[in-house]
Amino acid sequence: MTTGAKTETIEATVRSFSVLNVLIDSPQPVGVTEIAAQTEMTKSTVYKHLNTLVVLGYVEKVNSQYKPSIRFLDCARRVQWNDNLIQAVREPVDELAEMANELAGFVIERSGVAIDIYCADRYYSGTFPAYNTRHLHCSAAGKAILAELSEERISSIVDETPSLTEHTISDRDTLQVELDRIRERGFSLDRQEQFSNVNSVAVSVQTRSFVGSVYVSGQANELSGKRFEENIPGLLLSVERALVSTLE
Repeated sequence: MTTGAKTETIEATVRSFSVLNVLIDSPQPVGVTEIAAQTEMTKSTVYKHLNTLVVLGYVEKVNSQYKPSIRFLDCARRVQWNDNLIQAVREPVDELAEMANELAGFVIERSGVAIDIYCADRYYSGTFPAYNTRHLHCSAAGKAILAELSEERISSIVDETPSLTEHTISDRDTLQVELDRIRERGFSLDRQEQFSNVNSVAVSVQTRSFVGSVYVSGQANELSGKRFEENIPGLLLSVERALVSTLE
């Protein structure tokens, strides 16, 4: 997964953020061994980066494992303050969550990654992550965005397709077939591809300044069948039209 054009960088900073990204993407605290496996760093190197992040206040140690600290709540508040986009999507997404009786949210793509802009969690059960990973290939929200991009742009973003669950599409040819299917039907489906036991549906939202998507997520055993493949997509398509009208 690329994060932008190649420029001069500091490798130590890149590694620290690689460690931090693993923690942010995990719904549970993570140990040094798992982080080392995901980042392809030695355990001693991971440990040093974790210690640095703990000292700086961005990571907390829980027994022998690590998680992002509460400091990120402060960072998010400062970044989001007076954000017109959040204000614009809040009401439609809240209404979507109420109609679907599920978790709903809005995502945009920036530098090849999925950024959660707003999440309506009133109906969130608390038993699955209320966010999307940065990888675009494994979530309904991410795949809806990828389906709207050029082949060149897709190739620059999806330079690797790691498997997050046993259902993740990790083969590039299979992913291409999936994106073609999304373009044909107008919405994307995620069948436990991002998180185990979680299904999601999404529809892309395009404006002159960004490509995003609006989505609904729920427990796989509840968000299924006709409701998953027909009813929720219908709601999303209606919300997408309202959002495009508001955001243009």
